[in-house]
Amino acid sequence: MVKGEAVGRKIGFPTANLELVKKTALKPGVYAALVTLKRQNYLGLAYFGPRYIFGDKQNSFEVFIFNFKQNIYGKKLTVKLLKFLRPPKAVKSLDGLKRLLIQDLTRLNDQVVLVNKEDKILGIEDKVKAHQGRAKLHRAISVQLFNQKGELLIQQRSKYKKLFPLIWANTVCTDVRPYETYLAAAERRLKEEIGLIAELRPAFKFFYAAPSGKSGWEREVDQVFFGQVSGRPRPNPGEIASWKYVSLKAAQARVKIFAPWFRLILKKIKPSDIFKT
Repeated sequence: MVKGEAVGRKIGFPTANLELVKKTALKPGVYAALVTLKRQNYLGLAYFGPRYIFGDKQNSFEVFIFNFKQNIYGKKLTVKLLKFLRPPKAVKSLDGLKRLLIQDLTRLNDQVVLVNKEDKILGIEDKVKAHQGRAKLHRAISVQLFNQKGELLIQQRSKYKKLFPLIWANTVCTDVRPYETYLAAAERRLKEEIGLIAELRPAFKFFYAAPSGKSGWEREVDQVFFGQVSGRPRPNPGEIASWKYVSLKAAQARVKIFAPWFRLILKKIKPSDIFKT
């Protein structure tokens, strides 16, 4: 990595400017990328092309690493390009550049993060394709919210869900997008599905795989969160058919009726995990 002008840092997208080890016939543009540093894998956006904001005509290569804050000047990075997102676009202002980069992130909203059972990042995959056949292992989150009585908020999944429609499950769950942390995915899904905001506490991770009839499979490394809520849920009808609060004891007594991942979570929840005032 070589030192650059640190322009990306000013707009919240710090990039590592890389010196290519050999000439390349690489197609100019923005890519989703897998970045390896000291045997640790990260996801990011890679760009190969002119830096229009400086008036450059020669191609340069740089990468923005998601959720990464280490100082890596002088370090060796390995970058694997995963998915072409768009060709270069000429911009003359930092605001214009920032808008473009935000659009690039949204192009990854239909992708999931592929991992191994140790949760090491391996790449990305289209969300639909990742659930076909016996599915590809990817990151997910599951949130358990409790009310002030210590009751657990559960939901019946919408009939429009491709996998496990109309099955009762935990408060919310979702796949993690490539640019998200586990926590960011959990907070996003609370708002999207049930219209709530809560302070969340990470608990445990677990692996599971389960079929949903002939519709596909879930195969996930699942990060579990606990939290407490006082507001009334505002469910998204496209995501949730019904909801209710139940005691942990009642839920654990009827564990067989729930979605397979929620069954596993219920077996692990301890009374000390309950948020109660």
